[in-house]
Amino acid sequence: MSLVLTVLSIVVGWMYFFAWSISFYPQFRTNYKLGHIKGYSKEFGFLNLSGFLAYFLYSLWGYLEPSIIPGIVDIQDIAFAGHAFVLTLLLIIQCNYYERDFFIVLKLWTKIFVACAWLISIVICSIELAGKFPHAGGNFNGCLWLGYLKVTITLMKYFPQAIKNYLRKSTEGWSIENVMLDFTGGSLSILQIFIDGANSGDWNVFGGGGSFNIAKFCLGFTSIVFDIVFMYQHYFLYRHPPEAKRNLELNLSDG
Repeated sequence: MSLVLTVLSIVVGWMYFFAWSISFYPQFRTNYKLGHIKGYSKEFGFLNLSGFLAYFLYSLWGYLEPSIIPGIVDIQDIAFAGHAFVLTLLLIIQCNYYERDFFIVLKLWTKIFVACAWLISIVICSIELAGKFPHAGGNFNGCLWLGYLKVTITLMKYFPQAIKNYLRKSTEGWSIENVMLDFTGGSLSILQIFIDGANSGDWNVFGGGGSFNIAKFCLGFTSIVFDIVFMYQHYFLYRHPPEAKRNLELNLSDG
């Protein structure tokens, strides 16, 4: 173990924690400034809340019992997941303030998916905690299920927002600062994984005790991919919102 790499991992870890944690605040400001949440996907927010609850439980469980998951769970992972869950909950409360029917108008598939996911999670985790879970060779358990659930939700949650931007032909109401900070946090979180791997020399993805935290890697990678999509929408596809675009076309025609 290298002291330099250990210190570098800690520094990068807290950098990703602050970048990803700060990324939640600009959306509050955007909603407040506009006075509505017409550009913010309700499905994205609802899935985000469930995802971060799963990730917090996964990270805390993996940190307390490191032998049950592959990869290192850093203290920054727990701090980020807990902070993210609280901020997402507060954001949904703000959204409900602007639109009282926030939960009522959620698409049915979102409600069904979240309800089924947590029902299965309760069953699996209860069996695991009772010590009666068949560990399938050590490659699956209740804690890992929560990690897989978070990865699944992350893969799903960005689509409603990207589709909403596409249908509106605008990213107004969707904070680009949030996207930029999310991209930074995702990149740094993946960098920390590789630093930990280089430090330990163990790149075992599926066996216990390795440094490659597969759930954390998937979260970071997925965030980066969709953040690139959002940046392309904001800076290229929908640079001018529909109303501004029409005004620009009228000004050009008058000239």
